Amino acid sequence: MSNLIIHRGTKEIGGSAVEIETETTKLLFDFGIPLESMEKKDYRLEDYRLPIKGLYKNEKPLFQAVFLTHAHPDHYGLIKLINPEIPVYMSKITFDILTKITPLTNKEGYENLDNLKIIDDEPVEIGDIKVTAHRVDHSIAGACAYEILADGKTVIYTGDLRFHGNASWQSSIFKRKIKKPDYMIMEGTTLGRLEQDIVTENDLLPMFIEIFEGDKLPLVQFSPQNLDRFVTVYNACREAKKTLVIDPYTCYFLEICKSLSKNIPQNSWNNIAVYFAKSGATDKLAETKTLYKYKSKKVTEEEILKNPEKYVIKGNWAINDKILNKMDKSKFSIIFSMWKGYLDRPNQFENYKDIITLLHVSGHAYVEDLQRFVETVRPKHLIPIHTEYSEKYRDLFNANIIVLEDGQKLNL
Repeated sequence: MSNLIIHRGTKEIGGSAVEIETETTKLLFDFGIPLESMEKKDYRLEDYRLPIKGLYKNEKPLFQAVFLTHAHPDHYGLIKLINPEIPVYMSKITFDILTKITPLTNKEGYENLDNLKIIDDEPVEIGDIKVTAHRVDHSIAGACAYEILADGKTVIYTGDLRFHGNASWQSSIFKRKIKKPDYMIMEGTTLGRLEQDIVTENDLLPMFIEIFEGDKLPLVQFSPQNLDRFVTVYNACREAKKTLVIDPYTCYFLEICKSLSKNIPQNSWNNIAVYFAKSGATDKLAETKTLYKYKSKKVTEEEILKNPEKYVIKGNWAINDKILNKMDKSKFSIIFSMWKGYLDRPNQFENYKDIITLLHVSGHAYVEDLQRFVETVRPKHLIPIHTEYSEKYRDLFNANIIVLEDGQKLNL
C-alpha cells in the first residue's frame, strides 16, 4: 500500500511539498517557502515549518530522500530545516544555483549543505520507490518533473512547467514519454488568468527592438536567472545596435550556465558592458577575485549618462539606485519584464509607474497547453497543486479529478 500527501500547495501557488510513501520508504518532492514570505522584511524559516514527522533536524529521520524540481524558493526554500542525514536530489544546474549563486544574495547560503545530490537522466531507486527526472521548460534553467513508481503505481509530479519558452522542446519530449500514469499531480498557476493573451518568448523580441531603437535610455527589469529573457534582451540589443549593461552577479550566473548551450551570452561577448554597482553580491565576488575577470568590460555611470543612446540597462537594485536619480524620468524607457504582481509590493518604481511598459511571458503553462498536455498523457487521475483554483480542474480537464486538502492522505 502506498500513499500520497500534499502537505502544502493544494490551495496556493508556492510552498509546495509532496510526500509519497510505501510501507518501507518515504520521499518528499519539493520543500518550498510560501510566496507570502516575499512580502515580509523579516521572517524565520521556522515560521513555515510543516507538521511532518521524521524530516527535520534533531529528530530521527524517517524520510529516505527529498527531490527538488527547480531552484525557485517556493520549491526549495525550506531545505535548510531538513535533517542533514537525508539526501536532497536535484538537477546539476539547480545544484549549481543553490551552491554558487544563492550564497551571493542570501546571508545563509547552501554551499555548506553536504546532503545535496545531483540526479541525472537515469532512474534512482530509493528503497522500493523508483524516481526518474524529466527535463521541462520553465523560467529558470534546470527544472524537472518527476516520474515516481511505487507499489506498481506510477505518479507524475510536474513541478512548474510550460510549453512556450525557448526550451519548450524539453516539455514536449516529457509529454510524449509519459503515457497513462495512474496519478498526475499537475500545477495550475495560470487557471486564474483565463483571459490572458498567449505570448511566447519569440513574440517579445520585436517589441524589445522597437523600444530599444527609440531615443530614450531603456532600463529592463528582469531576473538574470530567466535565461530565456536574457537571450531575448541581448538579441534585441544586437538588432538595435545597443550595448547591454549588466552587473557582476549576472556575469557570474551566465558563466555558471554556459555549459547548457553555446547560445547563452557571456560577458566577453560583443554588445555587453559591466557596471560595477556596489552590492552584497559584488562584494562577495570581489572576495574571491572573480570581479577581475570582468574588468575589461567595465563601464562607468558617467559613461552611461553621457552617452545614453548607446546603452540598454539590465536593471537591479544597485544599478537602479544609481541611475534613476541622475536623469529626468522623461528620458527613460522602463520595461518591467517580470510578473506584474511584483509591482504591487515595495519596489523602486513607485514614482515611475506612469512610464512603465510591461513585456513578459509567463513561466507557467497556459491553460490551453495544460489541456493538450492532459489529453496527450491521459492520466487515470489528475490532482491539482500550485494553484488557487483547484475546483476549476473539473471544468477544464477531461480527467478524473481528485481535489485534496493540505495534509490529506490519499491511498494510491
